[in-house]
Amino acid sequence: APAPAAEAAPEVAAESPWIDVDAASVRQTLREHPAPALLVNVWSTWCEPCVEEMPDVIATARRYEGRGLGLALIAAEPPTRRAEALSFLREQGAPEPSYFKTGGDDAFIEALHPEWSGALPATLLLDRERRVVHFWPEPVDEAALRGPIEAHLGTARPSTDSEAGH
Repeated sequence: APAPAAEAAPEVAAESPWIDVDAASVRQTLREHPAPALLVNVWSTWCEPCVEEMPDVIATARRYEGRGLGLALIAAEPPTRRAEALSFLREQGAPEPSYFKTGGDDAFIEALHPEWSGALPATLLLDRERRVVHFWPEPVDEAALRGPIEAHLGTARPSTDSEAGH
């Protein structure tokens, strides 16, 4: 007999293209990302510089993927625009799942990076402990991203048990 439809629900949820993040959860959620270093980009479809920089952000993250760089794209969209944001990301070939900001702006901005004004786009490079290594409070391109990423990945070592106590 076919399984009851209810059993399929968790599987559908797991395949959601979005991971919701708010001020309380964003830091912990980013810590759960498996990559040793993380490029975080906060963007929106209504922000023209965000849309313009996205191909470079994705291409740069891909270029350094083999050296341990992950990509976390956080959509700062109105809740009604999830479908539009997802369409845009899929057109760009962005990794899934992606992140969707929920809740108030001020607390989210503070939680992500106290030096961030909240203006979009904003891009951060985070280390293994998800500390901010570099912060770009303006639109970026591959050239702007490359130096700080190279500098960080050049010094990043694979995790070892002896580092756990640091």
